Amino acid sequence: MSRWQLRDYVFAAFMTIGIAIASVITVPLTLSIPLPGVRTIVWAPFAGIFLTLGMARLQRCGSVALMIGTLAMLLSRISWIIGAFLVGALLITEGVLWFRGGYRQRLDRLIGNVVFFASATVTGAIVGAYAAGDAFAAWISQAWILIPMTLLSGLAGAIGWWMGEKIVTQLQRAGKLNV
Repeated sequence: MSRWQLRDYVFAAFMTIGIAIASVITVPLTLSIPLPGVRTIVWAPFAGIFLTLGMARLQRCGSVALMIGTLAMLLSRISWIIGAFLVGALLITEGVLWFRGGYRQRLDRLIGNVVFFASATVTGAIVGAYAAGDAFAAWISQAWILIPMTLLSGLAGAIGWWMGEKIVTQLQRAGKLNV
């Protein structure tokens, strides 16, 4: 595959902006709900659209790292905890998809979305437990809450993938996205 080009970086930047806007709109709706992963569950269907578009256009390993890594740098200005759990989730996602060879196929993009959003819930709980102590540490020991919230986060990511793939199909038909 060819090297990254300026247009790849620009496209990834626009997808990162979409993911960030989805966060800005959805996360405040859930701040009063003290459950691990609830913010991810609400954010994932919308952010997953942009993540899918980015994976479909960029296709290679490092696509999620390019988008989410940039987002992590931006949001770490708000809280280092956000940056840390996003980096953890992107490393897990890129690790899994490295073995699959990138994001060329629809199934690869589905796996990428599910793994990213599910691992964001787990890494968020772990980083939160480390940073905030007892209040968040309790969630890690309560698997009966953490496991369903992780599964719901993955499902929400799958919904975002599904909507994103619908957009990919329409863009392909219009000749605006070569995948």
